Amino acid sequence: MLDFRKAELSDKPLVEEYLRKSDFRGCEYTFGNLLMWSDHYNTEIAFADGFCYEKTGSGDDTMFIYPYGGDDMRTAIANIEKYAAENALKMTICANKDIMVKIIDLFPKARAELYRDFCDYVYLADDLENLKGKKFHAKRNHLNRFFENDWSYEPMNSTNIPECLSMNECWRAENVADNSDDYEDKLTELKVVERSLRMFDDLGYTGGVLRVNGEVQAFTFGERSAADTFVVHVEKALRTYQGAYTAINREFVKSLGGHYKYIDREEDTGADNLRKAKMSYNPVFLEEKFLITFDGV
Repeated sequence: MLDFRKAELSDKPLVEEYLRKSDFRGCEYTFGNLLMWSDHYNTEIAFADGFCYEKTGSGDDTMFIYPYGGDDMRTAIANIEKYAAENALKMTICANKDIMVKIIDLFPKARAELYRDFCDYVYLADDLENLKGKKFHAKRNHLNRFFENDWSYEPMNSTNIPECLSMNECWRAENVADNSDDYEDKLTELKVVERSLRMFDDLGYTGGVLRVNGEVQAFTFGERSAADTFVVHVEKALRTYQGAYTAINREFVKSLGGHYKYIDREEDTGADNLRKAKMSYNPVFLEEKFLITFDGV
């Protein structure tokens, strides 16, 4: 029986041990996302048979993230099936393409549908750092405009986090309108960013800060997922200086020192403007995610 509960900071060592065993690339396979978004998505975890299980939502909207840590797929799915049956839940599993193919092979009657709004945008780190070629011409122009300013870059740490918290409030003033359709979503995002900054060291995040004339104008942070992939959870810039987003993106990837082949900049959640922005950096591929249902299996 799976005994689901809210994740706690003390779970970090065990969860990350299991994550490293599976080495999945998606942004959902990071402890920071699990902990920071658990209230919003009603995410809970359980440990059984060498796997860490996650479920999100409630009632008919419950979804299980394909578990990580173990290799016995039949056991993993059997445990989810039993839990779903005992709790009168529809059995829906979210998995990457490789896992989806294996599940369909084991359960031919299962159905899989691409979960496009939550596919991660994955880029070559070398592309984001060097911005070479015609496809990055516009980005280089933005970068050059920003570099005309008196700017500096530094790693995020306990010394500059208070300034990042203040900049987060400035970003709110620029971007969150009380009567906007996405008001509640933006507030949730701001709260997650604030909490993440306050727990930066506890979560083991890596981040960067961009200044102009000594004032913080942009910041970013994230953590690794797979051994070859770094996930950027948050990237914020104020509107004062053209090219600030391009600059914080480039300088942060540069600061990672070539330790990762890929940079995962997460999903667009179906937002047209966000999709356009993420596509403008020319992803090398999408980390596809599928919703797999087992009705009648």
